[in-house]
Amino acid sequence: MDLLQKDVPILAKIYEAKCFYDSQNNRIALYYKNHVTARTLIDFYNLPTTPPPNSSLYVIYDLQTGTFNVSTDPPTYTVSNSKVHVTSPINAEYDMDKVIIYKVSWYEIDSDYILTQLDTFVRKQQADIITATHVFNPTQPGPAFQLGPNAQNQLIRYLNADKVDGFDASQTPAPNTIPVALPTGKLDIGWLPDRRVDLTGATSDYNLQVGEEAIIRFTNATSVPLRIATQSGTYYEMHLVCSNAGRTTGAVEGPISLNPNNRTYSNAFVFSWISRNFSGLYSNYETRSAFICGWAFSNSTFYITNYTQYKNLKGFYEIYGRSNYFPAITVFSTDWRDTTTPWTSLGTITFPQQTSGYILVRRLV
Repeated sequence: MDLLQKDVPILAKIYEAKCFYDSQNNRIALYYKNHVTARTLIDFYNLPTTPPPNSSLYVIYDLQTGTFNVSTDPPTYTVSNSKVHVTSPINAEYDMDKVIIYKVSWYEIDSDYILTQLDTFVRKQQADIITATHVFNPTQPGPAFQLGPNAQNQLIRYLNADKVDGFDASQTPAPNTIPVALPTGKLDIGWLPDRRVDLTGATSDYNLQVGEEAIIRFTNATSVPLRIATQSGTYYEMHLVCSNAGRTTGAVEGPISLNPNNRTYSNAFVFSWISRNFSGLYSNYETRSAFICGWAFSNSTFYITNYTQYKNLKGFYEIYGRSNYFPAITVFSTDWRDTTTPWTSLGTITFPQQTSGYILVRRLV
């Protein structure tokens, strides 16, 4: 029973208090709600001795200092001019809204009931399970809460400090993991996506992006459309890899060509080459109707420059499949001597015989 509240006019009642004796811990448990701030608080007082059975306890609680006065004798006090004057068991004066005077009756000395009541509050010095959803709303703009020294730089289970939206961070590539730069300031190469697109059997041209790579596989083919769109100002690296058996027979003496825009242009190309085979060193400078990028069976590496005003292939290829070609090496350059025709489709590779293997095309610019 809150003795003081019965002496305060109803409109002036600022708080609601409840007090219990916790027999398990031999202490007084006081919790109260301030009706102005809507805050509910709890405090404890450890008794120096165990109170006698069937007795009542009287509590005077100073809200300003958080101090208790507990006695088995009823307090003597008066209320006037918003002041509470206590004369027994202590001599003190309080503002009316700064003191709680409470009688703990025997029926309230029940530890099970105490614990049941306390489950509705967050206790400062006892571990609890919180089932309610709390809203943090400081009276002034600022952090919703702060961590003390012992809690700082600690990981919380299921809420690790190094997680974002539940994901860990790491320098090592792994699924569902946030990448972290290496000491060099760069990411591990394993974080980068596989930028290869498979254009085997494609039916329309694909526009490779800078850094992207295409692969086209072929078997027993005499022509292989690349299905790659291109435009003026681009630059590519290409690898033509034949998988036919390495030997001195089986190949037809003839060029491997790249037909830009999937067609030939009569005598519009000049092919310059230097070659070393079994017989010796050779070179030539000749007119062609497409880019030349290999001979017989070849493994070729070359670079493609596409400006409308200047179009070129340059690189080298290894030749096999003929009596004097196993191996032979050729360094070459082919220019398309046309300065007005746009090169819009990278084109088609043609072979002098059925050939198997794959082509890699990587856009550099």
